[in-house]
Amino acid sequence: MRLLSEAEELQNQLEDVGTFIVTGVTKSGTTWLQRMLDSHPQVACGGESKLNVFLTQLTPAIRAYNDALRKTNEKIYRDQAVYQPLAQAQAAAVMQYLFLDRLGAVRRAAQAAGKAENLKWIGDKDPDYKREMASWRTILPEARMVTTTRDGRDCYVSLWFHLYPEREPLAAENRADFVGRIQNHAATWRDTMAKFQKDADAHAGRHFAIRYESLLADAEGEMTRLFDWFGCDATPATVADVVARNAFSVASGGRQPGEADPKSFVRKGIAGDWKNHFDEECNRLYCEVAGEALTAAGYEL
Repeated sequence: MRLLSEAEELQNQLEDVGTFIVTGVTKSGTTWLQRMLDSHPQVACGGESKLNVFLTQLTPAIRAYNDALRKTNEKIYRDQAVYQPLAQAQAAAVMQYLFLDRLGAVRRAAQAAGKAENLKWIGDKDPDYKREMASWRTILPEARMVTTTRDGRDCYVSLWFHLYPEREPLAAENRADFVGRIQNHAATWRDTMAKFQKDADAHAGRHFAIRYESLLADAEGEMTRLFDWFGCDATPATVADVVARNAFSVASGGRQPGEADPKSFVRKGIAGDWKNHFDEECNRLYCEVAGEALTAAGYEL
């Protein structure tokens, strides 16, 4: 039987390159980072595969399959049953293939860009990977993980404008909605930061953490550190080209950092914008939930 899957071919294509995942707190610069990585001549990074959607549906699907199999075996086959329930090993194998398939698409894009022969690393960026980090570590035990973080209050303000570009947060008609969501966001941010730290502690050498604020302050320095970690060309000329091609002014169509366009995915490009949209109550509510995590991460309260 001829297999329909291209898994073997894909595995051969990726045999000589390392694999990685980029994930991060929502609205913490993962897309900016992904585009800089993909601009490097030895790195290809896609965005976003949305494989986490499949992963979250796979577990209940296997559970339903196993339940149906058990009922059939008990009713008909009993001690003559041949098929055993599926386990997490099969689920991991399915997700490995899908990840391999998605990276195959990234490699083809790199080939079209004329850099496939020079690749050392190939990966995928998706903020949703953070939701099931432990599972992805099992599925991809050799992959490296790059995580981005940012002041949670800036993440919340940026996410608000991403969802509601024409709704000023503290306007009378919007305030209750904006304030009412603060503590849920703070809890999610706090728990994500803890999850990232746990992963970094458990996988020394295979977890690279980068802060949005640090990228803003010194993109060339931060990307040099990252490319060094990958063992890629980190010469000043290469890094400067990567950063310049993905500068805010380029991505935004000519605006400078601080010049806001609420309807643009690349809205403002600065740190500390939460101070322009939080009042004392907003900050108090956020810090009640995530204050310790903000302090631990080096952010002022």
